[in-house]
Amino acid sequence: MTTESALPLPRLPVPDIRAEVAFQHSQKQNERLQEYRLRPPKLRLANRSHSSTSTSTTAHAISFRGESDGNGKALPELDANALSGSYDRSMNETYFEQCFTRLAKIGEGSFGEVFKVRSKEDGRMYAIKMSKELYRSEHYRQERLEEVRRYEQFSGHANFVQFYRAWEQNDRLYMQMELCRESLDRYLVRRRDIPEETIWNILLDLLLALKNLHDRNLIHLDIKLDNVLIGDDDSCKLADFGLVIDVDRANRHQATEGDSRYMAPEILQGKFSKAADIFSLGVAMLELSCFLELPHNGPLWQQLRSGVLPHDFMKNISPELETLIRQMMSPEPEARPTVDEILSHKKLVSLLERRNRWRLIIKMKQTIRRSRKAAWSKLCNWKQMIFSFVTSILTTFIHREAVSNRRRRTLDSPMQQQGIIEIPQSNFYPAKITCIYLNKAHP
Repeated sequence: MTTESALPLPRLPVPDIRAEVAFQHSQKQNERLQEYRLRPPKLRLANRSHSSTSTSTTAHAISFRGESDGNGKALPELDANALSGSYDRSMNETYFEQCFTRLAKIGEGSFGEVFKVRSKEDGRMYAIKMSKELYRSEHYRQERLEEVRRYEQFSGHANFVQFYRAWEQNDRLYMQMELCRESLDRYLVRRRDIPEETIWNILLDLLLALKNLHDRNLIHLDIKLDNVLIGDDDSCKLADFGLVIDVDRANRHQATEGDSRYMAPEILQGKFSKAADIFSLGVAMLELSCFLELPHNGPLWQQLRSGVLPHDFMKNISPELETLIRQMMSPEPEARPTVDEILSHKKLVSLLERRNRWRLIIKMKQTIRRSRKAAWSKLCNWKQMIFSFVTSILTTFIHREAVSNRRRRTLDSPMQQQGIIEIPQSNFYPAKITCIYLNKAHP
């Protein structure tokens, strides 16, 4: 036996083989790691020809409204009244610092930060999204400006966040939007158990927003609870158009994947379609109805994309909602229903009809209120006209009576001194009327 064979052999590591049943879903945590909330931007080669001085240090407004060629342009430098009268171009402070009071930071992503602010111009509260990174190239700038185009395009819809204006300064983009109460994710963590009727209404809001996108052959690619905001009227509004692509004109290799927790399985193969948004919406409804902590990767992530949903978490929801979620999360994109097909669901049709009836009632109440106000205004005008007419008649009558009395007294007395006929003020007489006359002696 040699010396080498006598030495003890080192212990080899034993592989940790876990059964599939060992991986179990869990409920959402109240506190998530911030790094999971951030979406990693897709890396691209920077264009070194872009200079940091390509944009002016003076703020420029950005708008795509009224442009037919589809190319955005920066408007001329801000005038004193262009966006706010409190902006002074001679100061070193930015337009954001001069015209808004920063109150709190309410959100952050890979591309920007969102602040709660108060406008110094009108005193109202807004949300302002500021790009986190400077423009790396002209191509990068155009990508950021594309989000402005989408916000302007859908701002008038009830289920999209209201957009007010955008500007760029010092190679950064700023967007001023309405301030909503909270995100749907925070609402879920705060409430935990959400009634199913509320979930159906949330689904209806998001489907109406998604329909506007899909009807224009646009894909959102980043539908998740963090990007759904709750307005003051309790309606859900879709936000964040940073990853939206046009199915017809966009290059697929330029598309960027969204949050892995909501990502459709075909996205990993570079296949982008409207069905990807349906899958993400289905995952969001699963999370909302089951208070489920979504996996970022691993076996549980694979299970959800293989059609294996957590039965223990879904036993408390109705069969029709469970069936719809399973259809939306089908592994095959072709098997998933479209937005219009989901909207034809009898439950959603009933909710939409009820909502339209309620809106009609509210509109009728507003119309009646405006009509009453207009009628009361007209009635007040008629009262004023009648009062003026009666006052005119009384004034004429009093004047004639005074003249008649003066003539009678003149005829009755041969010599009269100066006399005064005074009619006191009353509720019927608008003013005290005094008639002064001078009598002459008879010849």
